[in-house]
Amino acid sequence: MRLEYKEKDLEALDEIENFLVDNEVNYRIEYHDYEVNENIYSLKCFVLDKKVGEYHITYIPSILFPISYHKYGINGVKGDYFYKKSKEAEEKGIFKCWVKDYEWVDDRKREVLKSYFLHAVGMTKTRFYARECEVREVHTKEGRAFEAQNCFYGKRGASLSLGLYTKKEKNGLPANSLVMIYTFGLNYFGKNGKIEVLRVGTKKFCQVIGGASKLLKHFVKHYPILKVNKREIPVDKLVFYSDYDHNAGKSMDSLGFEFINYSEGGFMNYWLETGEVKGREPSRHKWVMEQMSEGKVLAIPNAGVKTFVMDTEKFKEKFNIITVQKEEKTTFDDF
Repeated sequence: MRLEYKEKDLEALDEIENFLVDNEVNYRIEYHDYEVNENIYSLKCFVLDKKVGEYHITYIPSILFPISYHKYGINGVKGDYFYKKSKEAEEKGIFKCWVKDYEWVDDRKREVLKSYFLHAVGMTKTRFYARECEVREVHTKEGRAFEAQNCFYGKRGASLSLGLYTKKEKNGLPANSLVMIYTFGLNYFGKNGKIEVLRVGTKKFCQVIGGASKLLKHFVKHYPILKVNKREIPVDKLVFYSDYDHNAGKSMDSLGFEFINYSEGGFMNYWLETGEVKGREPSRHKWVMEQMSEGKVLAIPNAGVKTFVMDTEKFKEKFNIITVQKEEKTTFDDF
């Protein structure tokens, strides 16, 4: 059946479509069927054509797709629901960008998603080249503010933040403007002693051509050991989790990362009364489940992540990088 969207959902769909129209993005509308228990919902999908494959934007009214917990009377879908849909599409050359209703109402996430849409079809208008930027360590206050505005999942504590700063005025931005950031820290969830790329962000509606490569080369060259609190961690492997709900991760191979696996789904906890959304909370798991049993919270599935790992020694060999002692100054321009 064609889903009867609520007013807030219709407003969100209109906003997505108006954005595509205003930015002269070519698209077509299709309705795709999604099964939930005995119901089949026909959801509106914006299909964007890329040079290779298609990019599908599908807006999801999240309360229609909770993870099933029959003991609590919650009937929905399996935790790998969106992962399977994404994987099936990927095998056909299609990337599924899932836009949950609680993401679209978030002012920051909505703007980052719009930036993703344009980048996916090569229509990012404001461009910089890596050679026009220099690498610097980013101070915590500036880095967190940049992440809060330009990273989909916002700010996160890190042991090291590296940024690309413009050398001179361009595209209306003054010299010394931060336009891209990579942050690094201990791979917490893996508990394997490896270093993880924690956050990656480019200034919204901007593209830094060659920026990721420049930042990674600098990191591998100057930081063979990363200090995490009082520990010194050798950087022999670098872990990267790509958000499969919103990113295809197609450039990872060219950056020197090897695909390892899919997580095959994840979830966010959605509090119905307040609209608050949080990720996994291991320390409060029992309480969260009690809240779920009382009908106060739903677990909304997502497509999970793609895991990539870089062998830094192989990366150095590939790009002929010789490790050097990190200098005390915070400005570098080696690549």
